[in-house]
Amino acid sequence: MGGVLEGYHVPVLLHETLRVMDLRPGLTVVDATFGFGGHGLEIAKKVYPGVVIGFEKDPEVYRIVSESLPPTANVRLLNLGYERMDEGLLKVGVVGVDRVLFDLGISSFSLEGTGRGFTFKREEVLDLRFNPKEGEPAYVFLNEADEGEIERVLRVFGEERKSRRMAREIVRARPIETTSQLAGIVDRMYPPKLRRRAKARVWQALRIHVNKELINLRKGLALSLKHLRIGGILVAISYHSLEDRMLKSLKHYGFVKPLFKKPITPSPEEVARNPRSRSAKLRAYVKTGEVDASELMEDEGFAHPFPRRVM
Repeated sequence: MGGVLEGYHVPVLLHETLRVMDLRPGLTVVDATFGFGGHGLEIAKKVYPGVVIGFEKDPEVYRIVSESLPPTANVRLLNLGYERMDEGLLKVGVVGVDRVLFDLGISSFSLEGTGRGFTFKREEVLDLRFNPKEGEPAYVFLNEADEGEIERVLRVFGEERKSRRMAREIVRARPIETTSQLAGIVDRMYPPKLRRRAKARVWQALRIHVNKELINLRKGLALSLKHLRIGGILVAISYHSLEDRMLKSLKHYGFVKPLFKKPITPSPEEVARNPRSRSAKLRAYVKTGEVDASELMEDEGFAHPFPRRVM
């Protein structure tokens, strides 16, 4: 089932993920971040005649994958974000699932092929939405938000130490519409050796804000734990400290048990093959008790990356 999908995205920690998920024929698996199926298609092979239910928010990625999957594939692909898992599972007639996977990385296609500004290396419209039909583009936020709100987003979601000055410079430079305009502001504030990482922080902050990533991840985790059968396994791969803190915090709840104390990270060989994998951390939990998703969402401590509510 590879075919046209090969080359769009290199799956991170693939062998480790398949091992930890403890797959076997007949299981029902949710791939909450299906993308181009780097993990999901391999999972589908191992659980056949079971099924993989894939959630993919980006409509262009969904179109490409849908057109390439053979009719006989044991994959049910949905053009929905994982925060709409209730709706998606109802649509395919599934109540309980055996495994759930979240791979929170961004595909090479999103970075290089959408034209929505996910890379600061090219001149593009500064959109940053995974689904261009949802929410407002990043350039609208930068042009309409007040200086304090821009500073908060850069500081909280990007952990940017020059957030105050940067917000001031952004307001002064309005209107901002393209990646090069924003990159130029960041470049003027940092020496050449520090510019790439600074831009990565700024882009991360805006992308998280525009897509409501942390709020949606909390909801997605709560819903996945609701639908996961007792004894089922939740696996999640994160790529920055905010996501990892959210996933690590699950260990404090009695309805799950961590499968290992420290996260699994890529080998030096994998990092050499795929440098984008270097920050990946894999955590996994087995479900041991029932979960009320609505109660979890009201619990400010659940899957929260901050000591107090700032999202």
